[in-house]
Amino acid sequence: MVALIVACFLAAGCTNSDNPGSVTLVPNQLPIPPKGAVVTTADVIAYVDAAAEYAHEVGKEKAILEFNDPKSTWNQGALYIFSEDVHGNALAEPFEHEIVGTNIMYMVDSYGIPLVENLVDTGMKGRGLVSYNYPNPSRNYTIEPKVSYVVNIDPTYYIGAGTYENVGTTFPAAGMNDQPAITREELVAFVKDAALYAQQNGKEKAAEAFQNTSGPFMKEDLYIIGYDYHERNIVQPLSPWIKDLILTHYTDQDAVATIAQLADIAQRGGGFAHTTQKIPVNGMWVFAPKLHYVMPVDEDWWISAGILNPDYPQIRSRNLTNVPVRSQKPEDLVAVVTRAVNYAREKGRDQALAEIGNPEGIFSRGEILLWAESADGVLLADPVRWDRVGENLLNATDPYGEKTTLVGISTLKNGTGFVHAMIPDRTGMSEKPIPALVYRKAVDDAWWISASLPGIEVREGPAARALN
Repeated sequence: MVALIVACFLAAGCTNSDNPGSVTLVPNQLPIPPKGAVVTTADVIAYVDAAAEYAHEVGKEKAILEFNDPKSTWNQGALYIFSEDVHGNALAEPFEHEIVGTNIMYMVDSYGIPLVENLVDTGMKGRGLVSYNYPNPSRNYTIEPKVSYVVNIDPTYYIGAGTYENVGTTFPAAGMNDQPAITREELVAFVKDAALYAQQNGKEKAAEAFQNTSGPFMKEDLYIIGYDYHERNIVQPLSPWIKDLILTHYTDQDAVATIAQLADIAQRGGGFAHTTQKIPVNGMWVFAPKLHYVMPVDEDWWISAGILNPDYPQIRSRNLTNVPVRSQKPEDLVAVVTRAVNYAREKGRDQALAEIGNPEGIFSRGEILLWAESADGVLLADPVRWDRVGENLLNATDPYGEKTTLVGISTLKNGTGFVHAMIPDRTGMSEKPIPALVYRKAVDDAWWISASLPGIEVREGPAARALN
């Protein structure tokens, strides 16, 4: 699609960024993506950038009128242009005309994430990616994960478009190779060497070196990513098309705001974090556990690199033996925590903590187990770690070095509440930590309730998805 748009510009004399103010770009000159083709995030960026040129050329009024027309060639089912102003008023929603002219700033998705507020925040700052769940008009308005790219047009409004969950949406999306497993110590040394290089050579030269896929900072699975403290991309050698994009509200498939989380760790001086890596295994998508190490370069930017979790090297050779797999969905995790939060608000703190801490209580059933923490990191109730209740776990680390509680608390700041973690195997089947998705939700300003969903996610593979 990117190539087709470029070809359109060359053949039809459309406006380009090197020659502003030339021939007006009209929507019927844009190519229509082939039916059934996978639309990647990179395709969406090219599409919205073309729409932004059109908006600058014809002016706000004409552009909004065109974007609102569901029959416009700008609107191709799941791929369509939308727009809101700086206050969250809907300007263009071609398949939801009923909300045009209304204020939707406080709209939330199925996880409770303030999607319009996040879109406005990113769009009015410049250009960036935002993740949320939203009805897909090309699939009977089924609620699906969506990644949208938004661009500021002028101080009053932005435009955007998105792509729904498919093989093109997860970032970063580098596969694992068959090189020997990299250790935690090698990961730390790699990032420290890169940080020293950046400090000695400056941001511009370092970014160029880190971006070079044939350079010294691309070693097997190891590579450097870099961002400033506004989550604006500086380096991503495997996805250069995200350069300068803001990823504050970009999340992975589990609604974990990965870049915002890493930036928060960098601001605290650096450290470890758990993320996931999307790789194909035997016709399926496996979201394998990764270990990241983060370091600040200076007051302007930070860098990070990640490796496949050292405890699960078999995934590297596409082997899922002894790898725990989820039996429930993130939606189930949210439902259990929300139920407990509502119980606490209705019954009061003391009764709720007693129930949460009871191994035979109403919240201690199935794989999803709850615990409660105070705002300053004190464990208030836990049906398994009862011996640590009353202990402050704010700076406690897991076996990999991540400050689990501190990292988890930071997720409440970015509005999702989700974080990846490595937790003790509560089933007692293994002594090593297992990957889990953790969700936190505040009861009030003083405390919150958390729960974990153990195991990695495995989804249908690219062949099956392409047929949908």
